[in-house]
Amino acid sequence: MALEARRELRRELKPDGSIVTNGDRAVETFLRPLLTALVPGSTVWGEEFGFEEEGPGGWWLVDPVDGTTNYAFGGPYWGVSIALAVKDKLQLGVIALPDLDEIYLAEEGGGAFLNGERLAEIPPGLIRHEEIVTYPERLLRRIPTETLPGRMRISGAFVVDGTFTATQRFRGMIGHSEKLYDIAASVLINLEVGAEIRYTSGDAFLISDLKRDAKIDQPWMIFPRESGFFY
Repeated sequence: MALEARRELRRELKPDGSIVTNGDRAVETFLRPLLTALVPGSTVWGEEFGFEEEGPGGWWLVDPVDGTTNYAFGGPYWGVSIALAVKDKLQLGVIALPDLDEIYLAEEGGGAFLNGERLAEIPPGLIRHEEIVTYPERLLRRIPTETLPGRMRISGAFVVDGTFTATQRFRGMIGHSEKLYDIAASVLINLEVGAEIRYTSGDAFLISDLKRDAKIDQPWMIFPRESGFFY
C-alpha cells in the first residue's frame, strides 16, 4: 500500500515540522481494524491516529511508515513497524522494509528472523573504531561526537537503524526522543539476538516507563553485550 501510494504521493507538514503522507495514513487506516480483530480486546497506539490506552487483550504499537522523509523523497531507507505488547512485555514484532525486500519477525523467547531465516546472536565485545554505529541527527546536538564509539552513520529511519543492528550491518545504535511505537518492534528483534538495551547512563531501559504518549527523554542504546560503553 505504501509503495502504491508513492505513485500519487501527497506530502504535508505536521505541527512539529515533520512530514506526513497519504501513504502513512493509508497504511495505519488499514492496519487498525485488522490488528484488533486478530487479538480480541486489544487496542492500537499508532503514529498517525493517536494514543489509546492499552486494552485487556494487549496493545498494538504501529508506525505505519517510519523514515517518512526518506520515503517521501524516494529513498529506500523506510519501513513499516508493528509490535504487540501485553502487560509491559513485548510479545511480537514485525518490520517490513519494502524497498529492500526484507521482512523481520520476532517473538518473545522464539528468536528473530529475516525473510524466514533465523538471525544469529550478536557477537559480544568492544566496538572497534572502524565499525559503524548509527545515531539520530538530534543526538549530535546534545553529545560531542568524539565521545561516541565507532564510525558515525545516519540512516534517517529508526527501523533501518534497529534492523541493521540486529543483522550487524551496524555494530550498534544510539537513540533519543522516539516514542514507544517507533521502537517497539526493533527492540524485541534485538533482544532476541542478544543485544544489550539500556540508557547510555547505565540505567535500565524499561517498556513500562514508555507507556505514555511522550518521547524518550534521554539517550539510550542497542549495543553488543560487553561493549563497555557508558556516557
